[in-house]
Amino acid sequence: MSADAAAATRPVVWMRRVVTGLSLVWVLVIAIVFACRIGFPLELEWMEGGSLQQAWRVQHGLPVYGPPSPDFVPFLYTPLYPALVALLGVVFPLGYVLARAVSICAVIATGVALWRLCRIEAKPSAHGWLAIGLFLSGYVFCFRWLDIARGDALFLALLLWGLVLLRESEGSLERAALAGVLVALAFWTKQTAAVFVVISGVAGLLIAPRQLWAYAGTIALIDGGGVLLGQWLTDGWLWTWIYEMHQGHAFNDERFWSKTWGMFLHAEPFAAGLCAVLLGLGVSVVIRRAMRLGRDALGLRTLWQGLRASRGTIYWGAMAAGGLLVSALGYSTQFAEPNAFIPGVCLCAAFLAVALPHANAERAEWAKWAELVGLTLVALQLGFALAVEPMYQPIQTNGVRVGLRHSYAWQDPWRTIPTGRQRANARGLRTTIEAMDGASLLALHRPWWPIMAGGAGHVGAMGITDVTAEQRTQLQQAIRDRVASGQIQAVWIDGSVPGWLTRELSGWTVHERRWGGQRVRPLSGWMSEAGMVTAWRGEQLLLAPPRPREVPEGVEVIADFEDGTLDGFEQVSGTAFGHGSVRSFSRKLPPLGPHGGTRLLSSAASRKLLEARGELRSPPFVLPEGGAVELSLGTTGRRKRLAAKLVSDDGRSVSLKLPKTRLDLRPVRWVVPSEWAGVQVRLHVVDDDPKAALLVDDLWVWEVAPPGR
Repeated sequence: MSADAAAATRPVVWMRRVVTGLSLVWVLVIAIVFACRIGFPLELEWMEGGSLQQAWRVQHGLPVYGPPSPDFVPFLYTPLYPALVALLGVVFPLGYVLARAVSICAVIATGVALWRLCRIEAKPSAHGWLAIGLFLSGYVFCFRWLDIARGDALFLALLLWGLVLLRESEGSLERAALAGVLVALAFWTKQTAAVFVVISGVAGLLIAPRQLWAYAGTIALIDGGGVLLGQWLTDGWLWTWIYEMHQGHAFNDERFWSKTWGMFLHAEPFAAGLCAVLLGLGVSVVIRRAMRLGRDALGLRTLWQGLRASRGTIYWGAMAAGGLLVSALGYSTQFAEPNAFIPGVCLCAAFLAVALPHANAERAEWAKWAELVGLTLVALQLGFALAVEPMYQPIQTNGVRVGLRHSYAWQDPWRTIPTGRQRANARGLRTTIEAMDGASLLALHRPWWPIMAGGAGHVGAMGITDVTAEQRTQLQQAIRDRVASGQIQAVWIDGSVPGWLTRELSGWTVHERRWGGQRVRPLSGWMSEAGMVTAWRGEQLLLAPPRPREVPEGVEVIADFEDGTLDGFEQVSGTAFGHGSVRSFSRKLPPLGPHGGTRLLSSAASRKLLEARGELRSPPFVLPEGGAVELSLGTTGRRKRLAAKLVSDDGRSVSLKLPKTRLDLRPVRWVVPSEWAGVQVRLHVVDDDPKAALLVDDLWVWEVAPPGR
């Protein structure tokens, strides 16, 4: 190589190193993320539990595809992923870690496939790292979905390896057949592989025309024959769940025609720029060859030779187009999330790595400049994805001009990696779940929880949504009957109580309420902070039949409100507290509590709800020397004009500190000082705030103040 040639390629070599380095940074980042997330004690994404429930049923020989029942409704996917998890669960503990490990291994396999396909196309190693880096850099854009307990990553790995083997199957029937096996298994992991079966079949005419029959025949045998066998084994229910029920989901035209493409451009602007550059080069090449073809007497032969010469680029371009089509179709389906973009991100990365020219001393000057520009754009994309998180909704809502500046956020690792507090909350909650009677626990968004507690599980919220309206009504009635009959003794709620279940739970109380940082939320998808422009603010409630609060020895109960009256309290002013105590399920308010017993005092008991104002005072009681006054207090919203105070007959008063709560009540204890010993007092509770309410329960007097609080 001459000195001039070496100097001309030096910038390209340097930029290859930059891209390789940035891609390796992404490999390290993703490895750290996976390591920090794999052991999270509860769901990383709310549908993980449904995958594990299906694996558990496979392991126990229970039907998966059958008529919908209150015990189980399957996800609308083919069964390979949960079946594989179930098989591995014979050797390893069946749970979140195992199911996520399968997905992580699939991600590694996908990275190896990307490397291999670049070597097949005779690309330098930097292009292989380019493909891997671009694939991994889409992790946040795709809602942090690659490492969760779902089949998306396994589907992608099987599909990509099948396409790689088809690409190099010319002259080998065995390799073509193996490619068919892998693509067929991708279909049995996720039905969207069917789109790639068609596209790869057409592209195979260019890649390996003489071996294509082995590839297509293998897929037809495994997928077509498998569906027929599955129909027979499930009495016709397999096709219902993997195809017919999908047709009941609405299709969002706006997502298909505009939002999907806007989100890709918004999240991957530099990769999109590279794609535009390569397409421009491709069009110019096609025009030049078409002009040459018009002067060639052997036009068809020249055309075929030209296609064969560029078959790698054409093949992976067709797969990238297929990936984008599948992404748009998937994201446009009702209930879809941006995990639908995973095939588009991966296959576009493969195409860009293959289509980007690679320079050397012998190649034309344009190739060196093309690779240099392309590598620069890739480096910018890799760095861009490391720095910012795309949030497209402001653009969707307000347009590009207004929404663009609000549509990116700096990357925050704690939106992806669980904090110490989140882990501790999850471990504590899991310990509580495992100590419960799983047969009597209903957790509509967490169907794996009853199984962790020793039960057999139940239908999940997604299953109730996926069935027909008539079937949904039947399932809801069956669950209501189980609650009414006492078969279900605890209900875990994420968000608000479903309207169809409110009547059966109306006599229950809140045993645990988690809000703010106390909640145990997933870290991917719905309910998570990650990827959400407007964060999910729902509470998490454990509901159960009421339990009377045990009264310790040496305690005088002044009021507990269990008889439905004000229990001796008298109106001083206003109407806020109504004419009696209320249940946990109060009219037009979320469930109140936790609190003691069945009933409590609420200043939102009148028809005006929070807007009402009023003051009550308790019956008189004497403060014992060395004793204490204890009661449960709670608030809704702000506390500025709410009060609970002890007022003596001679006009002295002491205000009790209101705890910061949110519809829940917490014990407040005031130890009697010597100067108050023997004084007769009343408890006054005051609501003078039209936007808040005061909650009161269990007014006790301790003869001797207990230690603690």
